[in-house]
Amino acid sequence: MKLQSIVLAALLSTAFGGAMAENYTSPVIALVGDNAGSWTKGFETNHQVGDFTDSWTFSYSGVAADATGFVKNLQNSKSNIDFYSATLNGVALDISNIGKKSEIEFFDLPVNGTLNLVLTGKAFGTNASYAGTIDVTTAVPEPTTYGMLLGGLGVMGFLARRRKA
Repeated sequence: MKLQSIVLAALLSTAFGGAMAENYTSPVIALVGDNAGSWTKGFETNHQVGDFTDSWTFSYSGVAADATGFVKNLQNSKSNIDFYSATLNGVALDISNIGKKSEIEFFDLPVNGTLNLVLTGKAFGTNASYAGTIDVTTAVPEPTTYGMLLGGLGVMGFLARRRKA
């Protein structure tokens, strides 16, 4: 009976021992901004064979904005990545695993504050990697909008002054 238990344990350990999972949680990454209301940052990582879950956290000024970006992997003779799921602040993103290319793209997703990008997938081969970019932009009024605002304030001031007299 003892020998049977050992053989059964050995068989089970080989059946379930091949699975590996990698998890990566980034520190908070500050998006690089300019004075025109846009922020951007590139990111990348690599994985060994097996399933992975990566969590990327980005921050910017926190004003209401739109996020656009992509994540891509190109297969080579030694490694590849297939993405299973991707979310940005809980919103599911479009994934494509076709031929030698795996990619995630998103356009004009409303954001406000911290962004959390979570990617799950599987790495094949050694040092399978992906890279991406995230851009956050706020609506910047055109100069004519400011002109209309100042003109409207001028008319309101003129009418208020006229009523006083």
